Amino acid sequence: MLTLADSESKTTLATVLVRLCRECDVDIELLRAEQVLGEVQEAWPGDERRLWRKWLVESCESLHLRARQVELTMEEVEDLAKDGAKLVGSRDSSGEIQVVVGKSPKGLLLGEGPFEATRVIALTELLASTIEQSSPAQHEWVVVEHPELTNIHDAQHLHDRPIERLLRIIRPEWSDIWIILVFALFAGVLNLATPIAVEALVNTVAFGQLLQPVVVLAVMLFIFLAFAALLRALQTYVAEIIQRRLFARVAADLAYRLPRVDARSLTNSYGPELVNRFLDVATLQKVVANLLLDGVSIALATLVGMTVLAFYHPWLLGFDLLLIATVSIGLVLLGRGAIASGIDESKLKYKLTAWFEEVTRCQLGFKADGGPEFAFDRANQLTAQYLKIRQSHFRILFRQIVFTLGLQAVAGTVLLGVGGWLVIQGQLSLGQLVAAELIVTTILASLAKLGKHIEGFYDLVAAVDKLGYLFDLEVEKPSGLTGVLNTGAGLSLRLTDLRSKTGDCLATHGFTASIAAGEHVAIIGAAGSGKTTLARMIYGLEQPVAGQLEIGDCDPTDLRPDLLRAAVAIAGETEIIDSSIAENLRLGRPYITSSHVRHALEQTGLLESIITLPDGIDQRLLPTGRPLSSNQQRLLMIARAIAGDPELLVIDGILDSLPEEQLDKVLATLLSAEQSWTLIVMTTRQEIAARLDRHFWLRKRQAA
Repeated sequence: MLTLADSESKTTLATVLVRLCRECDVDIELLRAEQVLGEVQEAWPGDERRLWRKWLVESCESLHLRARQVELTMEEVEDLAKDGAKLVGSRDSSGEIQVVVGKSPKGLLLGEGPFEATRVIALTELLASTIEQSSPAQHEWVVVEHPELTNIHDAQHLHDRPIERLLRIIRPEWSDIWIILVFALFAGVLNLATPIAVEALVNTVAFGQLLQPVVVLAVMLFIFLAFAALLRALQTYVAEIIQRRLFARVAADLAYRLPRVDARSLTNSYGPELVNRFLDVATLQKVVANLLLDGVSIALATLVGMTVLAFYHPWLLGFDLLLIATVSIGLVLLGRGAIASGIDESKLKYKLTAWFEEVTRCQLGFKADGGPEFAFDRANQLTAQYLKIRQSHFRILFRQIVFTLGLQAVAGTVLLGVGGWLVIQGQLSLGQLVAAELIVTTILASLAKLGKHIEGFYDLVAAVDKLGYLFDLEVEKPSGLTGVLNTGAGLSLRLTDLRSKTGDCLATHGFTASIAAGEHVAIIGAAGSGKTTLARMIYGLEQPVAGQLEIGDCDPTDLRPDLLRAAVAIAGETEIIDSSIAENLRLGRPYITSSHVRHALEQTGLLESIITLPDGIDQRLLPTGRPLSSNQQRLLMIARAIAGDPELLVIDGILDSLPEEQLDKVLATLLSAEQSWTLIVMTTRQEIAARLDRHFWLRKRQAA
C-alpha cells in the first residue's frame, strides 16, 4: 500500500501509476508518471480527496491503460483480481492507497511500492481497513487492465507466425490449462485400471475359479473409473471457463480497439467486412476446448499406456519408440503446406461473404438489368476458387488420415505377433499380452481420431490468422496534452501551407488560413478539392504531409485524441448506429441528458417530426437511417455534433443538400450569438458562404 499525504500526493499517485503500468507490462519511469499526473491535475483542478481517483483514471488513459471507476463488493474485487485485473481501492486510517495486484490462496496480493514487492491480506482485513465507503456492501474502486489482448500486437506483426500468435492468445489461460493437464494425466493413469484389471482377471481365472477376487476387482475398477469420470467432468468445466474467457477477452480487445483505430489502418480496407473475422472467435473457442479435452487426453493416455508397455518387456519399449517416431515423422512430413492451404481456404470464405454483403448492400444496382447475372457469376467464380483451395487442403489432410488408419492396422498386427511370440517364449504372461493388446488398441483408436483433431488444429490456426487482421489494426496514440482546449469561448485555428497526400487541390497547392476563436467562416471548394480531407485533419483523423495545423495554439498530434474530440465536433458523412435516436445523439456521453437531446433536435428542426414517431426520441433507427429521410439523417448528424457543445464545430458539406427552409433553421442555430463555438462550414455553395463572417477558397489561388 502507498501513502497519500497532502504534501506528497503527486509522488504517491505517480508511484501507484508506475506500479499499475508495470503490472500491465507497460514500461514507464516515475518522472514520466509525475508529468502525466501534473497535466491531468491541471486539466481537472479541484479537491484532491475528491478527485484523486479521477486523476488516476485519466492518467491511465494517457498511458494506454483501460481504467474505470466503479463500485464493487469485496467478492467482486476477489473475482476480478483472480482474473488478472489490477484494482486501486480506498485509503485506510493511515492514508495508504490499497493497490490489489493479484490473488493468492491465502487472500489478495497488495502491491507495495513501484516494483514487485507484495503482501497478502485477507478480505476481512481489507474490508476493516477501508475508511472510504460508499455503502456498507460496496466500495469505490479503480479497475485497471491492459486494453489489448495479452499484448499480442507488436510493431512487427504476426501474420507470418500464426502459431506464435495462438500461444500469445492462450497465455493468460495457462493456469487453467495446467489444471486440465494434471486432470488428464491422472485420468489417463486411472483409465489403465481396465487393462490391468483384465490382466489380473485372466491370471486369476487361469489359476482358480474363486468368485471373491472377481468381486474385489470389479469394485476397485468401478472406483477408479468413477474417479476418472469425475476428473473428466472437471476438465470439461474448466474448458468451458476457458472458452468464456477467450470470447470475453477477444470481445473486450476489439471493443477497445475499433473506436480508436488509426484511420490510416483502414485506408485499403472496408471496415464492416473486416470485422466479420470476429466470428472466428467461435472456432477459437471450440477447437481450443476440443484440443484441451480430447487432444491432451489422447496424448497423455498414450504416453501413460506406452510407459506401462515399456515395463512389460524391452521389445515393447522398442515398439513404443518406433511407434512414436513413425507417427511424428509421418504427420510432419505428410502435413507440409497444410497450415498455408488452410489459411488460404479461410480467406476465400471471407471473400465470398464480402461479395454477398455487397449484393445485399447495393440493392438497386443488382436489381438492374444484368445485375443478378453479375452477382451469380462473381459468386460462382469465388466458389470455384474456394473449392480448388479446399481440394488442395483436403488432399494433405486426407493423406495424414490414411497414414494414421494404415498405421493402426500395421501396429495392431505387429503387436499381436510380437506379443504372441513372447508368450510362447515364456517372456510374457497371457494376462500381460491381453492387457498390452487393450492398451495398444486404445492408443491406436486414439490415433484414428487424430484426423478430426488435425483438421481442427488447421482450422484453429486459420481462425487465429483471421483474428490477427483485427488485432493488428493500429490504434491512435493515447498519450498527449490534456486540458488545453477547455476555453469556453471557442478555439482559434491556424493553417499554414497545409498539404495532403491525396490528389486534390489541398495536395497540389496547399491551404493557408487563420481563424479567430468564436469566428464563423466558410471554406468553399468544388467536389474533390480536399474539403473533407481538411475536415478530417482538423478532427485528427488524418495527418498533413506538409505545412502546419494549430488548434488553440497546439498541434493536434500533441493532444490526447479523446480530449481533442471532446472539444472539436464534426458533422459530415451520415453515420447511423443501430440504436435509438437518443443514443445516436448521446453516443455514450454521460453529460448529454434527455433534455440536451431534445434541445439539440429542436435547434435543428427535427424535434417536431421525431415526436410523431411511435417511440419518439426512443425510436430505433436502422443502420440505413430508416424511418428518417435522407435530409433528416443529415440534420441528425448536426444535432449530434452540437449536443456536446463543442469549442470548434466543423460542418462538412451537409448544408449543401438541405432545402431552403431547413437550411435557414440550421444556420440560425449555428450562427446564433448565444453559441460560443468557432464554426467552419465546408461547402460548394457561395450563397451559404456569404452568410458567414468570412470565407476561403480551396483552390489554386485563395481569396479571403
